[in-house]
Amino acid sequence: MSEQAQAPSVLLISDDSNVVESIINGNSTELTINARETVDEVLKQQDLLDGNAIIILDCDSSGNTEKAIEQAVQLKKADPTQVLMLVGEKEPLAEILKSNIQPIVYRAFNKPISGNQVFLAFKSALSVHEELVAKQEAGEDIMVVGPAENQANLDQLAAQKKTSPAVYAAIGVVALGLIAFLFLGGDDEQPQQVVVDNSLNIEQEAEQEINQAVSQTNELNQFAANAILDGRYIEPESDNALHYYNQALQIDPYDTVAYEGKKTVAAAVRANYDTLVAESKFDQALKAINALREIEPLNLENDQLSESLSQAITERVKEVQANGTKEEIDATTATLARLGEFDSENSASKALQEEQNLLDEIDDAIAGGNLVPPKKGNAYQMVSSALKGNKISRANSEPRVQLLSDKLLALANTSLGKDNLEEAVKLSALLKRINLNSDNPGITKLNDSIKSKRAAIAAANAAEEEKAAPVEEVAKVEEIKPEPPKIIPAKVISRSPPRYPNRALKSNTEGWVQVRFSITKEGIPVDIEVVDSKPKKVFDDAAVKSVKKWRFSPARNQRTGLPVDSKNISTKVQFRLG
Repeated sequence: MSEQAQAPSVLLISDDSNVVESIINGNSTELTINARETVDEVLKQQDLLDGNAIIILDCDSSGNTEKAIEQAVQLKKADPTQVLMLVGEKEPLAEILKSNIQPIVYRAFNKPISGNQVFLAFKSALSVHEELVAKQEAGEDIMVVGPAENQANLDQLAAQKKTSPAVYAAIGVVALGLIAFLFLGGDDEQPQQVVVDNSLNIEQEAEQEINQAVSQTNELNQFAANAILDGRYIEPESDNALHYYNQALQIDPYDTVAYEGKKTVAAAVRANYDTLVAESKFDQALKAINALREIEPLNLENDQLSESLSQAITERVKEVQANGTKEEIDATTATLARLGEFDSENSASKALQEEQNLLDEIDDAIAGGNLVPPKKGNAYQMVSSALKGNKISRANSEPRVQLLSDKLLALANTSLGKDNLEEAVKLSALLKRINLNSDNPGITKLNDSIKSKRAAIAAANAAEEEKAAPVEEVAKVEEIKPEPPKIIPAKVISRSPPRYPNRALKSNTEGWVQVRFSITKEGIPVDIEVVDSKPKKVFDDAAVKSVKKWRFSPARNQRTGLPVDSKNISTKVQFRLG
């Protein structure tokens, strides 16, 4: 990913405060988590899905199993590169995973969940997201999911409900390779694999591997930190900071601690280089140069250090030959013997040559008009891959990105002029993914034109429908009164956690209470009543007392902006131990 690239985000959809608090408060990653209560909210705010990598959907927030299935497909269709995770009560969640949408679910978690349980899945989920993005950029159809013998695109999944047991079994077995594994567990029971009974060992082994990898990288980074404190930056062999950081990056190439640690090592080695040369420790100075070449292969200063070392060695040899004592001559001879044949290989030049070869391929693709997928060797894919792999310096990448963006912009405008809206939208998406300047006036104008074209098409379709309608129906339409103004729903500001009844606490009883209430213009819940509860009458009073203390930003008339009352608000108050 280039330096300008925006880190992906996580979208959490749940109206369960316990789920939201557990995940957000336990967030120990650098990922941004955007929380919303409903899927409808998300679909109305398309910017929430832009750059989003992971979706965590609370199925209980959907109201019922069929609605949850429909919403899961809607979210996946909005951007198929997003990795979908589900949370929910055990039985409804199991029903969802028996449906035909199972192949698009990356992992699932029973309530109650812990933040750490979810974050274990984040690292591998991000890798899946990056693979999906790469496939999409290469022109592959990632709208198709499932094993070869039972493939279906997301539109087909949206039109279907449940598969037969035979088809489901086939999907379940093969899809394990696609969706990794499902974390299904909660309460005091052992985790279960809903899809395939014999997959539990796979799940446990995978989780152990993740935990082991995290533990190993943490341990190696700690060894490296101790080595830095002791001044062991690149020596002794196999017991220095650079060695430990390299080992950590072999386990996790995205470990930021090790990546930044190598920069610290480079700065320390570079600062100590002049002292090594001044003290005629040429063998150690050469090791320092080689270490710097490994850490910063494109840094031309490394070649300057190499030249200065060669000059210092020559001057030292002349000096000791002319005026040195026997001890000085012996010491210099021993140092040169340890050097062996002086390393004159210019690693920076090699790296620069590799970069130039890649630039030539990109330039040829742009000049030849091979700009976008699905053609092989297209300029867009090479530029995107080079930026992500940091294979091109910024000085060389910026003019190519600008040239490519200009050509893609021209193609998009041409497609739009030919009423090829689908192609224009595709090119607009590519422009966005290549990390171009979001303030580019040409791109802004293109997106505005796409919106205008969509509006014009919608208006034309509406006009055609109106024109085709019988006269009597037109007259009826004219008599219809204007639609009432839209109401912006109330939003929760604070939720007071319920007090656990002593009787239920002593008996280790858990449960829930479904309540219905209204919200005043002042954001205060009133007319609170219990709709249903399990077990009956145990938690009812505690739930009602808790909801009375909740406070809301009241619903508002979208047209006037004034607050209005809200009726028939329903939510489930959970009572969980531990």
